[in-house]
Amino acid sequence: MDQLPIIYQQWLRAIKELNDTNAYAELYRYCWKDLYQHAARRIIDSQDVEDILQELFVQFWEKRHTIDIQMNLPAYLKGMLKYKIIDFFNSNKAKDKLLDHWSKHIFDYVQHHPEELETYLLLEKMLEDELEIMPHNMRQVLLLKWEHLSIREIALRMGLSEQTVKNNLTEASKRLKKAIVGYQNVQNGSFTLLLIFVLDELSK
Repeated sequence: MDQLPIIYQQWLRAIKELNDTNAYAELYRYCWKDLYQHAARRIIDSQDVEDILQELFVQFWEKRHTIDIQMNLPAYLKGMLKYKIIDFFNSNKAKDKLLDHWSKHIFDYVQHHPEELETYLLLEKMLEDELEIMPHNMRQVLLLKWEHLSIREIALRMGLSEQTVKNNLTEASKRLKKAIVGYQNVQNGSFTLLLIFVLDELSK
């Protein structure tokens, strides 16, 4: 008989009934690597991954008296991680990182065309506003794509069909392009074309 489930139950019983920090430390050491690798396939920044896992294990400890000793521990922890990742991509921190990603693509252009700085700042604000008003699934798909996940990975991650993911990406790109082209403060045609090109690249 596989001994791992028995070890899980021993750890969980000791944590739940005895507040055993040694059992908690063993569980932490055993499960950390697999959870880290799982999260790192979805989130680029290693510090963000570590922060998410720390928060996950703190929450697990805080709720230790309500855990089911008979549960599938790896599945339970990955379920917790799934929602932590969703929260991360819905957070302002994640949006800030994506705006930074956008910024890097046109930083050189603005450096050589300082007269466009004000336009750039206004367009950056426009991008943030457009992300805010997008339907949840559309925004989530776009954010995950900008984090370099594939269509298939996004579909699996969100429980959607690959075609639905593609449709959301196409519509999100159309919305952002329309907002850029129609933005009253955009005066420079070449700058507008550059931004549209960036959006195309980020949506591929």
